[in-house]
Amino acid sequence: MKKFIRVLLALALACEMASVPALGFAATYNSVSHIHGVKVFGKEILMPTHEGLYRYSAANSMQIVPGPVFDVMGLATYGKTLYASGHPGPNSQFPNPVGLIASTDGGANWKKISLQGKVDFHMLEVGKFDIYGADSTSGRLMHSNDNGKNWKKLGVNTYSDIAILDVKKGAAYALLDGLLVQTRNSFATTVTLKTKMKWSALEVVGTTIYGASGKDIYRSIDGAKSWKKIASLPNEISSISINKEVVAAVTGGAIFISRNEGKNFSS
Repeated sequence: MKKFIRVLLALALACEMASVPALGFAATYNSVSHIHGVKVFGKEILMPTHEGLYRYSAANSMQIVPGPVFDVMGLATYGKTLYASGHPGPNSQFPNPVGLIASTDGGANWKKISLQGKVDFHMLEVGKFDIYGADSTSGRLMHSNDNGKNWKKLGVNTYSDIAILDVKKGAAYALLDGLLVQTRNSFATTVTLKTKMKWSALEVVGTTIYGASGKDIYRSIDGAKSWKKIASLPNEISSISINKEVVAAVTGGAIFISRNEGKNFSS
């Protein structure tokens, strides 16, 4: 690991309807009240915040994504489409909460998909066949298999992370109290997979599974039968976001970024 970026994440909890700053650059991460994590999108790194959606530019510098500014509580990507949930900003066309909305132009414009005024997804995962969302208001896990048009309630959400497997409808992995579980039928039933690690975060790229445990990131190419450590970071990892271009990991008060499959992390 040659270089890495260390940036201070805001510690204060902000109210759901936070004030929105003027468009432009934020000198540091303390410039916004709360960062909800990171999400890789192509070669970009996006940061959902109470004050809008930001694009990482360099260490201690980020730029708000041009377009409607809203409280982005849940953010997911699939292909060239962004999906989000949260609360409207000033002069917004959306009700509160915004339900599920989507953008096909990098966040410049957003369209309503469903559940406007009804649902605020704080966890949102999108795949080829399935969408899962954890509604902060009701505490329910919800599932859609028709691109978010219609939804089924799956009961109280007990999963800390979900990673969708695009091989067929209903296939996914999830984390339950640090354990890795698998479903083939949209969580109607699950199987706990035996691993030595206690997991904190999960991601699937194609058929490859990535998991964070403690300070380490692991990869499995055989359906979680075996794991290879691909990176070790200085602190425990709370979340990861990975695609074919970028690996991003959040570790308490720091963000680490790799553009070569975790071999090196650099700013």
